[in-house]
Amino acid sequence: MPLQLGSNPVLGDYMRKHMPTYAIVIVMLLMGVIFGALAAKILPESQKSVLAQDLTGFFRGFGETMQESAVSASRQGFYSNLKTVFIGWLLGLSVIGAPGIGILMFLRGFIIGFTVGFLVIQMAARGVLLAIVSVLPQNIFIIPALIFSCESSLAFAASMIEDRLRSKRAPLYPQFLLSCVTIIGAVALLGIAFVVEGFITPVFIELVSRYM
Repeated sequence: MPLQLGSNPVLGDYMRKHMPTYAIVIVMLLMGVIFGALAAKILPESQKSVLAQDLTGFFRGFGETMQESAVSASRQGFYSNLKTVFIGWLLGLSVIGAPGIGILMFLRGFIIGFTVGFLVIQMAARGVLLAIVSVLPQNIFIIPALIFSCESSLAFAASMIEDRLRSKRAPLYPQFLLSCVTIIGAVALLGIAFVVEGFITPVFIELVSRYM
């Protein structure tokens, strides 16, 4: 029997209550992806040539220092994503900075959209394959981590605003605790993404680069 949302009243109430904040976060991410892909398309030919040369050089040099450079890049990505999560959390706690959470998601989507768009534009079908093996594996964990953490932070800010508008205030501790737990879960997902990007993705890239 398929699992229905209504079969769990608590989960159903939570999803209905948080649907607007999830929608905001996901829409901002998708908008970033779209604008990033468009930016890659309208990039001046001179800059495209430079990036294409760098990309070619990367694949030609992909070998002896692969593991070391991959782990280093993965570590930098982990810290960057970790910073995004905690900045989003702080913006939500401040309430007034909550709109910045949408900007964070937009920028993350822009990076993904630009990367994938550039690969596809420059390398066509091979670019699609390369995007799948180089961008998708770690982002399977990174994107949910960012969505859940940013939504939780945005939901906390919304709860704070809603509480201020009520004549009788409700305790905000449960929502704050949920936000903290979500952040911990997001960090765990980012840790998995670090391992995937540093040790699994390079293997896929190496296999594909042999035929580039």
